[in-house]
Amino acid sequence: MKKLIIIVFPFLISTSFTIDYNSLDAKDNLRIKPLFNPQNESIEYYRKHINRAFSLLKKQKKKIDLELNKNEKAHILSVAFPEMLRYDSYSDYLETSSNRVLYVNEGKNASDFSTGYFQIKPSFLEDLENYVAITESLKQYNWILIQKKNETEVRKERIKRLANFQWQLRYLKVFWYVAEYKFQNIDFKTTEDKIRFFATAYNYGFTKPEKEITKYQSAKKFSPEETNTRKFAFSDFSIDFIKTYSYFLDQ
Repeated sequence: MKKLIIIVFPFLISTSFTIDYNSLDAKDNLRIKPLFNPQNESIEYYRKHINRAFSLLKKQKKKIDLELNKNEKAHILSVAFPEMLRYDSYSDYLETSSNRVLYVNEGKNASDFSTGYFQIKPSFLEDLENYVAITESLKQYNWILIQKKNETEVRKERIKRLANFQWQLRYLKVFWYVAEYKFQNIDFKTTEDKIRFFATAYNYGFTKPEKEITKYQSAKKFSPEETNTRKFAFSDFSIDFIKTYSYFLDQ
């Protein structure tokens, strides 16, 4: 019996670590990098989460094509794509239902919650609206400003928009243009550098000082699962989106 175990065990070892790459998400035609790729090892750890997020985005292609220009789609979506790794429709509904009422009645100090595919907070929209409102060069984006009689009605409309994917796309687009204006003096050496900075500004806060955003770029504090100890830079997932999935936007 011992001899049988000695003979079979190596066979089990050799077969248990054989990966059939032909079986990986073939139906979605995803360009998946090998798990042993040392240059992308950290990202590959979460490939299943990333593929799931991409599948959600893929279902919204018609709306994406309607709202975003072809030459900018991949770049604009990349800055918020990491947030989609944490999105769950059921949890989103349960967690935001009461928060929406609280925000409408009492404002962001009482309730400031992340919601939707891009996990946008009401406070983010308020900052975006305020920046557009006071910047003459951005007056073409005044259409995001909400014209209502009182603040309660403004907050109600803001929440209504947050629940709509097309409006989230619109806000994301305006964020990109705001970032281009606000950080126009930064000499980005490559497009990747620009995306990394904009993605960090989206996650960390675009109203923060440039030096703080730059410093936070390398902070490994993000993962699809908040309780997971294996964390990486937020913008790492943005760059992976550009390199791995942007082909989908050209179709």
